[in-house]
Amino acid sequence: MFLKNRWRRVKLYYINKALFFSLVFFVLIMLLLFPLRKNCLQLALNLVGDYVGDSLMILSEGLPSAFFPWVQTGYSQEEGWGVWGEQAVRVLTGVKISDPFSLLYAELNFAQAQTAAGSLAFSVPLVEEEGGEEDFYLPSQEQELEDWLTIPEDEFPPVQLNGEPMIFVYTTHNAESYRLSQGVPRLEGKNGGIAAVRQVLVKALESKHGLKTEDSEVIHDYPDFTKAYFNSRQTVKKSLREHPKIQVVLDLHRDAGLKKRADTLVRIKGKDCATILIVVGTAHPYWQQNLAFAQKIERKANELYPGLIKCVRLFKNRTYNQNLHTRALLLEFGSDLNKEEDAVESAKLLADVLAAVLKSE
Repeated sequence: MFLKNRWRRVKLYYINKALFFSLVFFVLIMLLLFPLRKNCLQLALNLVGDYVGDSLMILSEGLPSAFFPWVQTGYSQEEGWGVWGEQAVRVLTGVKISDPFSLLYAELNFAQAQTAAGSLAFSVPLVEEEGGEEDFYLPSQEQELEDWLTIPEDEFPPVQLNGEPMIFVYTTHNAESYRLSQGVPRLEGKNGGIAAVRQVLVKALESKHGLKTEDSEVIHDYPDFTKAYFNSRQTVKKSLREHPKIQVVLDLHRDAGLKKRADTLVRIKGKDCATILIVVGTAHPYWQQNLAFAQKIERKANELYPGLIKCVRLFKNRTYNQNLHTRALLLEFGSDLNKEEDAVESAKLLADVLAAVLKSE
């Protein structure tokens, strides 16, 4: 019995020793192959597109066990490759790599998928967020509720191809511009690049789709930027009083604070287009009707031009003048890092989407 126990201990000793040296050997091999693995991965990422590489690095930081921990940050990219890389991955997998969380949404069935025009289109789950673009909303303004125009969804008048305006488009922050076109993010006291986007949208709605549209060139954000939304609210109310059959009210903006142009870029019909973010403020009683219309636009855009709508985002403690009309929305066309042409192309596509939504009712 003594010899048997001793023999068992000897076997365990050598087994553990073998395991130990096997582990050491494995670590040494991994260290020796580390540069090769990194170079091979780098080459693969170059072939797929730098944009994919950026997204993998983002995912690797949050999910190290699922992706490549040896991917280094600071990986360079060519924006052209990035656009094609994102589109290819989205078509093949249904995952939008510029939003790494979309992978989790898809795997956990959080995304709402729909098959349309032969493509899968995903809608990011709505999250009500704090902050957002400041609209200087004051609680004392709630007394104006009785003056707000509220049209029940089933009482909207039929689409008019002529006659009174159906759509009103304006810009609260007129100075907003695109660095790659205007050279600066804002043209103080003037109508900046976003005004050109507004004009193209109006022209496309009227000339291509016959939808009578009114727009305003009134400058609201100068000389006092903090009164921009107060000023634009007066413009919207004036338009609604003069044209009570208006069905849609759109406030055009462009985003800011992003790291690169590719973050708000999508390739559609062979052209670079700025992605459009739809913003809904929830600090008023009718915000759910605004949201319902925003989701209609998002669904139709996903059918016609997948990728055009970045997402629909809710913000607490914000109104953005959406309390004036149940189909009032704030649209952000790309960011200050885009070219004006990117946003102009998006405006043309959005006109198609809006026309399809209105004419299908």
